[in-house]
Amino acid sequence: MSLAGDRQAIAAALSTAPDVTGHAFRPATTRLREGDAWPLLGTLERGPGMSWAASWRVLVALPTDGVKSAEWVDSHYQDLVDALEGADVGFVDRIEPVTIPDGDAERYALQITMRSE
Repeated sequence: MSLAGDRQAIAAALSTAPDVTGHAFRPATTRLREGDAWPLLGTLERGPGMSWAASWRVLVALPTDGVKSAEWVDSHYQDLVDALEGADVGFVDRIEPVTIPDGDAERYALQITMRSE
């Protein structure tokens, strides 16, 4: 599959998780909405022969309130893993909270690191 096709497949898989809207690229809005999610290419590594394996970072915008953000993670992280792995778009290696720019402020997001299988 092409990187563009992978991006679309990841976005479609993310949209199957409750309260998540998958996008192929970061939404071009002034402010992100809770549950907006998109992939970023991580690395391309040479595999056997001439094949390449991609790793991806998937960002999911969390609620702006710290407590609600923690509760959102508690109740949604497994759904995100199931959606991504169930759609056969890759294997989830790691999930961690990060901050991302959002308009003139920052907000928390989940960063999911995954690799193609």
